[in-house]
Amino acid sequence: MHTQHNYACCLRHVFFTVSAAFASLNLEAQTPPKIPVDAFFAEPDMRSVQLSPDGKSLAFLTTLATGKVGIALMHLETGIVEPLVAANDENIKSYLWKGNDYIVYGGDLGGNESSALRSISLSKRKVVALADSYDERVADRANGANVADPLRFEPNFMLVSGPSRTGSSTFGFWRLDVRNGERRSVGSYEPKIDTQDLAIDNKGVIRGRSYLLADKIIFEVRPEPDGGFVKVAEFPANDPKWSFGVFAADNETLYVTTTDQTDTGALHTLNVRTRQLSPVIFHTPSGEIGNTLHSWDRSKFYGVSFVTDKTYYAFADQGRANLQGTIDASLPGTFNRITSISEDEKVLVVLASSDRDPGTYYVLNLRQPALKMIGKVNSRINPADMRPMEPVSFPARDGLTLHGYLTRPSGSAGKPGPLVLHPHGGPYGPRDEWGFNPEVQLMANRGYAVLQVNFRGSGGYGYSFQKAGQREWGGKMQDDLTDAVQWAIAQGIADPKRVAISGASYGGYAALAGVTFTPELYCCAVNYVGVSDLNLITSWAKGRAGRGTDMFYREWVGDDKDYKFNRSPLNFVERIRVPTLHAYGYNDPRVDIKHWTRLEPKLKQYGKTYEIIIMGNEGHGFANESNRLTFYAKLDEFLGKHLGNTGDSNTRLGPLKVLEMPSKEKLN
Repeated sequence: MHTQHNYACCLRHVFFTVSAAFASLNLEAQTPPKIPVDAFFAEPDMRSVQLSPDGKSLAFLTTLATGKVGIALMHLETGIVEPLVAANDENIKSYLWKGNDYIVYGGDLGGNESSALRSISLSKRKVVALADSYDERVADRANGANVADPLRFEPNFMLVSGPSRTGSSTFGFWRLDVRNGERRSVGSYEPKIDTQDLAIDNKGVIRGRSYLLADKIIFEVRPEPDGGFVKVAEFPANDPKWSFGVFAADNETLYVTTTDQTDTGALHTLNVRTRQLSPVIFHTPSGEIGNTLHSWDRSKFYGVSFVTDKTYYAFADQGRANLQGTIDASLPGTFNRITSISEDEKVLVVLASSDRDPGTYYVLNLRQPALKMIGKVNSRINPADMRPMEPVSFPARDGLTLHGYLTRPSGSAGKPGPLVLHPHGGPYGPRDEWGFNPEVQLMANRGYAVLQVNFRGSGGYGYSFQKAGQREWGGKMQDDLTDAVQWAIAQGIADPKRVAISGASYGGYAALAGVTFTPELYCCAVNYVGVSDLNLITSWAKGRAGRGTDMFYREWVGDDKDYKFNRSPLNFVERIRVPTLHAYGYNDPRVDIKHWTRLEPKLKQYGKTYEIIIMGNEGHGFANESNRLTFYAKLDEFLGKHLGNTGDSNTRLGPLKVLEMPSKEKLN
């Protein structure tokens, strides 16, 4: 990532005001206008808003006049906004404050999922290269680094893993100086082979770890920062029942979530000095724990967030509960989340969003007190034109209760119409949640009902529910999606002749499985960076990132030869009856482009109707705005053609981009 400064340029879309008006929303208003694709999928106006520790400034990601996503600053006392930094080659994708003067930021190259890290001093406006992006496929790690812990209490250092210096073969953990890029030894810690998880205290000392040993996963802690590790628990390697959280301010109290007593997880503390696990602090019989909430210095435990049909808070601290109540009373009709807080906890950033609203950022100054709107995530979206996301549930064919979300188009009440089944990626752990989803809202705006299903294997419903999807690619997980369509037809929601399936990653696999294993069910399908051949993903995992990744794919995806053949859509292309749309990133480090280069000859062999978009500078999904708009414009056109509506003729886009593929010798 090559950095450039552009202090004189203006911001592209961000608008600021000092007050907010709240309009009531009429859910059954007149049919909303047809909204252009770029209103949904152009870069957000403002995102990732973070306060400096002293609460005097905030930073955020936005598109600068250069056309790249960069970092802008807002000085809260004056309200002045200025661009800080952007890169020549790629968008900045993430950043964090280090003290009040330094910001560390990063972005990958061409979708390779390895961040180049840079720092910039606000006082000197000088950029320092900290780490380079590397290509894992050719084992060229160069000067790469992965952030193990940002070390929020040390303004000059971060804890990273990687080589000790450029070109070195010595890999380990280092204290990275954000001022000059130097790497210093962490001292007594030696990396353990097949490490799965780490617990790092507030001084940057690794005090807990889990690792694979034969068929077990071992959990260890260090009672003393400079001492040895001691075992505190062990479980079967394919069923770890603990996960580490953060340390409290005392650097002895470690938050731990366990599933050995409760299927949906329970929160405890573990004293690493005495190795005593506390009684349960929080447990919810439905849903799972999301985040633990702490004071800035981690001396106080405030509570947890947890997810069922929506996200909720459970507070252990009455003051924090009262603050949330005050915010919610001031911002009715949205889910309100504190996303950033100053060191003294007097200045807060609040993001107010909903299923119909991408969100609005506010600054709350508790000294005044005053709640001021500072900008919208996407000013082009009018919440009144969006559709509500309804939580739904229904039984699968074997009686298992499935949950999901239904978004109906305007004017659809009581009438069957076109439906898009929209399975999520993963599949193990991720889930669909209530909130604004631009894909869903685009489809609803075009007149389609959208059904999102948390099929077995999804996260959020307990370990047993997730384990029910083990080795069920193309099996019971796919049956759940089929049952969802049948439920929607029986409920009078879906016209059985106009059902599409569209998804990304595992959702792309599910789309391919849908039109090969249940070809009578769908009128078209969209496969976005989807798996076509299970052999490719299990072979991809072998030797990658240690034995844990390999074991996970063997145990959860499945590595039996006949199973992989029978569950791979690639082997059943002749069954496809309907048009399909496909999209892949040529540099995808997760779903290799071979998933397409093996699939396309089969589509041609059997004379299937298909369209393909391949982007040469993308990875697992299209991160660049122009590529993303190209894809969604094509998706809009494709669904419009095959579900009975018309595409978006108002979107301002260039011609469709299709990359000329390299020779087979290079790919095979």
